[in-house]
Amino acid sequence: MPVIQVLDSTLIDKIAAGEVIERPASVVKELVENSLDAGSSSIKIDILNGGKHLIRVADDGSGMAAEDAHNCIKRHATSKIRQESDLSRLQTLGFRGEALSSIASVSRMTITTAHAGSSTGTTIEIYGGTVKGARECAAIGTTIEVRELFYNTPARKKFLKSTQNELSNIFETITNAALSYINVKFVVNIDEREAMNLPSAAALEERIQQIYGGEFLNGLMSFKKETPALSIHMLEGFASKEGFYRRSKSHQYMFINRRPVKDNVLRAAVYQAYKTLIRDGQHPIFFLYVGVDPGEVDFNVHPTKKEVRFADRDSVYRMTLSCIGKAIIKTSEPEVPPVPANSTAEDKSESIATPRPQNMNSVFSENTTVAAPSSQNCAPVQLALTHARDFIYLGDVYAAYAHKDGLCVIDHHAAHERVLYEKFKNSCSLIINRLLFPYNVSLPARDYALLCSNLSLLNDMGIEIEDFGKDMFIVRAVPVELSSADITAILSDIASSLVDVTVESPVDIIKDIIAKRIACHSSVRGKAVLSDEELSRLIDDLSSANDPEHCPHGRPTQIFISIDNLRKQFKRT
Repeated sequence: MPVIQVLDSTLIDKIAAGEVIERPASVVKELVENSLDAGSSSIKIDILNGGKHLIRVADDGSGMAAEDAHNCIKRHATSKIRQESDLSRLQTLGFRGEALSSIASVSRMTITTAHAGSSTGTTIEIYGGTVKGARECAAIGTTIEVRELFYNTPARKKFLKSTQNELSNIFETITNAALSYINVKFVVNIDEREAMNLPSAAALEERIQQIYGGEFLNGLMSFKKETPALSIHMLEGFASKEGFYRRSKSHQYMFINRRPVKDNVLRAAVYQAYKTLIRDGQHPIFFLYVGVDPGEVDFNVHPTKKEVRFADRDSVYRMTLSCIGKAIIKTSEPEVPPVPANSTAEDKSESIATPRPQNMNSVFSENTTVAAPSSQNCAPVQLALTHARDFIYLGDVYAAYAHKDGLCVIDHHAAHERVLYEKFKNSCSLIINRLLFPYNVSLPARDYALLCSNLSLLNDMGIEIEDFGKDMFIVRAVPVELSSADITAILSDIASSLVDVTVESPVDIIKDIIAKRIACHSSVRGKAVLSDEELSRLIDDLSSANDPEHCPHGRPTQIFISIDNLRKQFKRT
């Protein structure tokens, strides 16, 4: 009896709009999901020219018999659901039965497959949705080749992005699958060179280390909560330790029952847990896994199946917030060194050393505070002290000073960001710090692919790096402004900002994007109090900028309050 059957019209009408094949990554996603649903333990992916010329996915899964191989390219033909009630308890990745049909209609496809235990297999060739030939062959598992994607739909082909950009999307798709199915081996070859090799992992932290490296893993904390009696029976994962944040949302992954999703409820809970720790423009890294009773979540609300609907969203929100919040509190507690054995009770306090804060850049002075004397009716007051005669700090980032016939308030972060942005974009007045000992930076395959095509621009901006191959770069020099910065985080964020760059994007646009990201990373932050000399120099540099009134993102750098305006405020006019 065939496993794959064409669904009846009533059930078809119950399913959300079918698969949309927009780009090579869409093809990779559908083929890899089929391989995972087939119980594969090893998946090999071959890509040529960013997937435009070839996408080949080979697995060692259960395979298909000849009749199933012919049926699988028909619309609404699937082995994963049989009746309407199955839609409310989905336990597979793909279920609509349109993926292979949609891909076959816009490519030259070859399917080679054999059912597990069978002595012979089947090869079928399909051009533009029409079967051109079929024959018996030897096979194990299933191999699907997709060649010349969109060869018969030039309108779609025209909107494909650069090869590196398409590769970045493919790597992101594979990364999602690898993080979801840690027990499966993934091998990726790009233009006949191995680009990713992820052996089967025994635990999630092992998989994260395979993809991102040990240094990245060290910046994460783990969390886990199990509630077998509830519909939400498990929540676990890893998230940023305090201070290990990014300037983009590129490393945020959510999985519901091993399916990668984008869900605002889960994301809101994570950000709420970090509310008191992260500042504007900062984003936590997280890998969040939720186990839910299949009947309590609906995956059939969007064609891409990335959006979900929870039956009890409030419980999901509270559980996520509680679990991550407790982990943050636990990892934020300072470790008190043990008291030496020969210490007495009286000198215990002296044996505990308080670490001195380290500045990001030696140019900036530390934030000094003084508390007002406390009493029963008076709480301590924090006063920011500066050694400047002409400037007064208001809060963390605002400095006020007399200017002509009024008062000027400057946002020192926005102002510094504008100055650095123009410096990096124009590649002018850059002081380069050449490293005595160059070091290696390892990045995820997606980030590596994006940066490889923009190395010359990075070098123009003082970040001298060389492609070392296999997701690795050698850093030889950086601008002095980045001497104390996390160069790995900067390169990762730069790559994330290049995701939407197309092959037609002008070099000036790409350089503008990179300059904004570097400036944002290297500009002075809140709580760093500048001296009188530093603020004066910053204001002088700002006055020489092409647009001294706005940061690169369009926010004001300074606000002027005239004497006339002050008179109005005090009702003196």
